[in-house]
Amino acid sequence: MRILSKTILELSCAALLCMQGCTVKSSDKNISRPDDPEDELNFEDLSEDAKELAFTGILLSVYYVNADKELRDFDYYYQQGERHGFSAKEYEFPDVSYMYSTLTDNYTNYFSPYRAEYILRMLTYSPTAVGIGAQVKESSVSACEQQEESCTDSTTVLEFSQVYKDGPAEDAGIKKGDIVVSVNGTTPKSADAFDKLTTGTEGETITLELVRKGDSLEVEIELAPFITPTVFVDMHDSIPVITITEFTDTTTLPTGTYGEFIEALKETDGAKSTIIDLRGNPGGSVDQCMSMTAEFLSKNDTLAFMISHDLDTIIEDRVIDTIAWIAEENGLAKDRYLVFLADSGSASCAELMLVGTVSNTKSPIVGLTTYGKGIGQTYIGTYAGGITGITSMRMFDKNRKIYHRYGIEPDYKEGDPDKALETAIKLAKERTAVRTKEYGSKDTGHFTLAKTNANSKKGERGGAYKIVRDKLQMPIPFK
Repeated sequence: MRILSKTILELSCAALLCMQGCTVKSSDKNISRPDDPEDELNFEDLSEDAKELAFTGILLSVYYVNADKELRDFDYYYQQGERHGFSAKEYEFPDVSYMYSTLTDNYTNYFSPYRAEYILRMLTYSPTAVGIGAQVKESSVSACEQQEESCTDSTTVLEFSQVYKDGPAEDAGIKKGDIVVSVNGTTPKSADAFDKLTTGTEGETITLELVRKGDSLEVEIELAPFITPTVFVDMHDSIPVITITEFTDTTTLPTGTYGEFIEALKETDGAKSTIIDLRGNPGGSVDQCMSMTAEFLSKNDTLAFMISHDLDTIIEDRVIDTIAWIAEENGLAKDRYLVFLADSGSASCAELMLVGTVSNTKSPIVGLTTYGKGIGQTYIGTYAGGITGITSMRMFDKNRKIYHRYGIEPDYKEGDPDKALETAIKLAKERTAVRTKEYGSKDTGHFTLAKTNANSKKGERGGAYKIVRDKLQMPIPFK
């Protein structure tokens, strides 16, 4: 993997704050009340509820980007949860839930121990599924030409659009472009129907009737676990279209989405133009998307900046770093003419790839204004076994401009997916269009939050993220 240099431009250390000046260190485990530094509460003497409140308060004071403006002292939240509508019957830790409900960022959330197991499964999600490991799409004219004489131009058939590497379908010999006639004797009328017919238990065998270039085939496939790729390559009018569905460390290759992306670039080596489709991409790992973005750029190009709030585990102090991502060498696709497809579902790391590339290459964007998420989260385990996701990162483009809340405006606005692709193909063929727009002029509305209680805090899917110490662990060893 091409590693990007992370240059610390600015480093400021402040004492580890526990809710506005209340100092806590694992060495003494005491909580000093802000109104009287001599009046200390010993952590070990606190109730379990108070310990969870104190601990999550410390995490917020270290990581939360708005801590200095929004976080109050310990007593402000202590034994106040139920008074503000957080019943102990509904919330495991009412005071903690109340504290989080007062924060304005809807991506900063607390998940109690009861919900933590579910959240942990999401964060450590394995994309492995059981099936045939392929996708079909509904086609008409071009695919119909392979069918029997009774097939007309208006007939809709199912064509294999993707066959996953090392999946059961590939192992059985199925190829991209094969036409589905039947599954176990039943003719599926839609892609959804096909998915249902090819879903079952591991070891189950299904029989597919296919047509390949006019020849009839019968293929048996044993259902087995497969991993869904995150990068797909298609050709449209001789123009490669590389679709990236998310940025993750866990995919078909040990190097994650980046590894799949490198294979896609090598597969399309020699192309003068390439379309990068980020529509519906919700984001994911910052390291993955930044490494991939560098492949579009030249050595020493600056991709983007990030202000990160973190914990120095040696001195147990809060640190605020301004980090620049810089390409260490020429990327594999630096000489290609690029066109990007994006829409309102393109968020976080997808947007980071857009600003990192187009601010250097002036590549045009086709589609709709993006989601507008220029922040990232850190996920940490809490004292009682819960999980907190805290907005700890702010993103900027290479010119230090902010796109958070406003999104990235397309150069060619087009809401129809098929027409957007047609426009992108036209631009890729002509190779003359350059980016003229910047960021949206209106708030996308995704970050406007009326704070009344924790139920109003509903973070959206997607995001740039990092996980403390690889997995979810407590950064401060109270236990």
